[in-house]
Amino acid sequence: MKGIRVVDMTSVLSGPFCTWLLASMGADVIKVENPAGDLARTTPPFEDDISLYFASLNRNKRSVRLDLKTDQGKEALHKLLATADVFVENMRPGVRDRLGCSDTDLKRINPRLVSASISGFGQTGSLSHRPAYDIVVQAMSGMMSINGELGGQPTRVGFSVGDISAALFTTIGILQRLYERDAKGASDTSHLDVSMLACQWVCLENAFARYLNAGIVPGPIGSRHPSMTPFEPYPTADRDIVIGLGSDKDWPRFCKAIGYEELLDDTRFQGNEARLANRDALDDVLSAHLKQRTAAHWTQILIDNAIPCSMVENIQTIAENPISEEYAAFSTVHTNGRDMRFVRNPIADPTLQESPAPELGQHTGEVLAELGYDAEAIAALTR
Repeated sequence: MKGIRVVDMTSVLSGPFCTWLLASMGADVIKVENPAGDLARTTPPFEDDISLYFASLNRNKRSVRLDLKTDQGKEALHKLLATADVFVENMRPGVRDRLGCSDTDLKRINPRLVSASISGFGQTGSLSHRPAYDIVVQAMSGMMSINGELGGQPTRVGFSVGDISAALFTTIGILQRLYERDAKGASDTSHLDVSMLACQWVCLENAFARYLNAGIVPGPIGSRHPSMTPFEPYPTADRDIVIGLGSDKDWPRFCKAIGYEELLDDTRFQGNEARLANRDALDDVLSAHLKQRTAAHWTQILIDNAIPCSMVENIQTIAENPISEEYAAFSTVHTNGRDMRFVRNPIADPTLQESPAPELGQHTGEVLAELGYDAEAIAALTR
């Protein structure tokens, strides 16, 4: 994405994650912040007075500090947008219009600009005025209703899947519109309106497919798969492992691999439908058998027999595992005389040396100079 300029008027998570992806793929992302800065700058934990939350999401960007309550600040923003390819914002619906950045305004400022808005419930409609956080969208979308222990209470997914999925869909939409603009010669692209709620519904495709076509109302089933078994965690002598059989053809090979061929003659477990109907009994049988040996023993046997499996890892064990280096899972950023590590965009150039998240307004003078402001005008705007 070299040569693509992105004006980033986003804060906290959904928008900054989207623009970080674009920045890590080579775009020049200019983060426009109000005088107080992105709220994420104040989110703990901190290292050397730097919010790790903010530092992770705002790598490779330049920060411009503008007071958009003033006419001069709005004018500078509009001049910046006139030089851009992409505009991304996740402000409350209506704020963009008050800044002179409505769809009509943007077409006048820059007809080739690809613009995208991320919000909880979209820019229009009966819910658009409502504030939203990830947990609200997880609850409203139905996501929480299928997550949790078997028969237990609905539970929030353990990361901000509502924000992240919206960021991913926005990124895809931006790339599609850039393609239409450039490859197809289109000079007028539609505004991209992304709601976190709709993105969660797409992520629930299997749950909705089962209800809409078979009347099945899914509920929390822990780590089980709704249509296949064994497909969940099991205890061993020392730690849990996950086993996932994708089809009936794996069952005989699995039973032979774990040295329990008697299961092949048990009518309760002959065929996936029978195993699903007798899942609790199967879990009891497998758990008792697998507890006899260690997780390392079983996973090695299962891997040797091409059975999908894994030990249940945690963040620490993954971060310290050589596999993370093999897959270039993390990126090292040099900042304030020290190295900080964060996750890497898996589709970015693995040789990319990321730059640290900018200080508030760090590049204001630099960017304003690029827009043609002289030293006196820059001083007036940054005063």
